[in-house]
Amino acid sequence: MIRGNEDITEALLNAFRLEKGAQTFYLSVAERVSDESAAGMFRKLAGMEEKHMHELYHLYNAFQGDRGPVPFQQFKEEMPAEFTESGRKIESALADVSGRFFLDASEVLQVALEEENAARKLYLRLAERSEDPSAASLYRDLAEDENAHITMIREVMERKGG
Repeated sequence: MIRGNEDITEALLNAFRLEKGAQTFYLSVAERVSDESAAGMFRKLAGMEEKHMHELYHLYNAFQGDRGPVPFQQFKEEMPAEFTESGRKIESALADVSGRFFLDASEVLQVALEEENAARKLYLRLAERSEDPSAASLYRDLAEDENAHITMIREVMERKGG
């Protein structure tokens, strides 16, 4: 549970869990859509979350010193994730798209845009509440990453005329 008084190592673990939750959401949705371009967009977003998890894993290990890191895949498998980056329970986020038929890629992009906007807002709230300056900085950096995702999604939407 994120409280706002986490130190940097706890903040890194929280961020890792949120990234993993977002990846789980995107991969689950990708499996549920029949349109291959829509599924591909969700898989691309899941890949971006994987990249973030690697970055957080390396930062976390840097703060751990010489305690001997576990391999990334083991770390990821053992790390529980209940929430997406938007702060919603994974099951709740999936329920919103379950059984939904995506008419076109613009609908997929809209779902992704909503998720990324909510993630950005969550990270900014966490930065404001954080008592540890390093944790606050981490959360602001993650909000900036979400801005990059939002920009990418909007650019794709514009190219598709949406």
